[in-house]
Amino acid sequence: MKSSLPSLGLSAQKVVAQIRKVRKASKQASENNGRFADYRYLRAVLRAYRYFEDNNLLPHLIEIAPSMLMTPVRANWHSLRMIIEATCIQPDLRMRSRWTRALEYALAEDIDPKELPRFIRAHNGIAGCADLASKTKPKRFSPDTSDRPAPVLLRHISAASIHE
Repeated sequence: MKSSLPSLGLSAQKVVAQIRKVRKASKQASENNGRFADYRYLRAVLRAYRYFEDNNLLPHLIEIAPSMLMTPVRANWHSLRMIIEATCIQPDLRMRSRWTRALEYALAEDIDPKELPRFIRAHNGIAGCADLASKTKPKRFSPDTSDRPAPVLLRHISAASIHE
C-alpha cells in the first residue's frame, strides 16, 4: 500500500497518521452531545501522546506541528497542548487549557489511556483534574512570602491621634 504522504519521512508519516486518528475522535466527540463525549477525545489525545513518547516521536511532533499540521506552537507549550491544538474543533481556549492541564495531571499520575475516564470521574471531572494539576505543579512561579511581615492595615488617623 502506498503512503498518501510519500515526500515525508517515516517518522513524520507516523505523526500525521496518529494525528488523523485523534482528529477523527475529536469529530466524533463534537457530533455527540453526551455528557462524557469529551472523555473519549481526551483518551485519544493521551493515547497519541503515549505513542509519540514510546516511539521517540515527540521532537518530530514539535517540528511537524507548525508546518504540516498548520498548528500554532509556543515555546513553553506541553506536547499534549500541541496535539490538542492540532486536532481540536473546540473554539474555547480556556477549555483547551483545562484539557491540557487535566491530561498533564493524568500523565503525572501515570494513568493508562484505558483508565482515563474512570480517573477523571474519580477526581471531580476535567476541571477537578486541571485544578489538581495546578496545585501539584503550578505553571507560574509565585514568590515565597512567608518571611515577610504581614501588611499593616491603616485606619483613618485623626490629627489628634498623631500628636499623642
